[in-house]
Amino acid sequence: MTDPRIAAFARVASGNLNAARAIEGQRTKLTRVAHGIAYDPIHDLIIAAEPLAGSLVFFRGGANGNIPPLRVIQGPHTGIHQPLQVTVDPVHNEVWIADFGGARLAAYPLFGNGDVAPLRVISSARTGMRLPAGVAVDPQTNLVIAAARDAHYHGGLYIFKRTDNGDVAPLRVISGPTTGLLGVWHVQAWHGIIYATALNSAYRMPYDPGGHAPMPGCKGPISEFAPGPLGFIGIWKETDNGDVAPRGIIRGADTQIIEPGGLALDPRDGEIFVSSGRINGITGYLTPQFFAPSLSTPD
Repeated sequence: MTDPRIAAFARVASGNLNAARAIEGQRTKLTRVAHGIAYDPIHDLIIAAEPLAGSLVFFRGGANGNIPPLRVIQGPHTGIHQPLQVTVDPVHNEVWIADFGGARLAAYPLFGNGDVAPLRVISSARTGMRLPAGVAVDPQTNLVIAAARDAHYHGGLYIFKRTDNGDVAPLRVISGPTTGLLGVWHVQAWHGIIYATALNSAYRMPYDPGGHAPMPGCKGPISEFAPGPLGFIGIWKETDNGDVAPRGIIRGADTQIIEPGGLALDPRDGEIFVSSGRINGITGYLTPQFFAPSLSTPD
C-alpha cells in the first residue's frame, strides 16, 4: 500500500537513505496517494493533489511531521474530481490541476481556501483532450500545456493560452508516432521548453471487476501493466506542432526509466528528476544541455 506522506531529501542524496523530514499522519489530510506535488519557491509552499479526496492541500515549505495543512481546496463548487498533476504559476498567483476524472484543466487562486470555484476551466470537445494526467504553466510565454490522450487514447501534448476558458481548441498539439508518446503522465514547462514523461505501458485489470478471480486466460501471476516500449523523458519547444520528434531524450535500460511518473526540474543546476513506482524511487539526471538558451528560442 502506498505510504501517504511527502518526504524531503537533500538534492544530492543518493542510495537507500532516510528522509530529512516528512509530512505524514492523519492531521495532514494526505490520502493513500498523491499523484502530483508542486513547490512554489516564491511563497515557500508545498501543494499536493489528492485524487482520492478530490482536493488540494497546502503546506509550508519547511513543514514536518503530523501537522494540518495551511489550507485545503475541496468541495462541490471546486469541481475537482480526480486531480493528478498540480502546478503553480507564482507570477499570476494561480494553481493549476490536470483533473483526470473530470477530463479538464482548471486554475484556482493560489491563496484560495475551502469550497472555491475555479478561475478558469479548459474542457469539452474542442480541446481534443481525454484523461489529462499532466499540466504545466509557463508564465514567461503565457501558455499552459496539458499531457493527455485523444479520443483514440493516443498520448499528446496540448498547448493553450494561459487565459483560455471553456471549450476552446488548442493552439498546437504535439502527437503522433514520431513523438514516441504512446501514453503521457507529467509535464513541465520552462522558458519556452516542454519536458514530458512518456508512460508507454497500458494498464490492464489482473482480476475481474469484482476482484475475486483472475481475468480469463490468466495462467499465473501477471503484471497489471501490458508490455510496451520503455518509457522516457522527452523535450520539445512550445512552438512545436504535430508529429515532431523529441529535441532531447533520456531513455534506455541504463537510465532505470521504465514507467516514469512525476517530473521535476532544476534549471539552475541543470538537473531533471523523475519518480517511478516500478523502481520505488527517484532518479536524477545531469542534463545542462536540456536547459540551453538555444532551445528556448523559436526556430
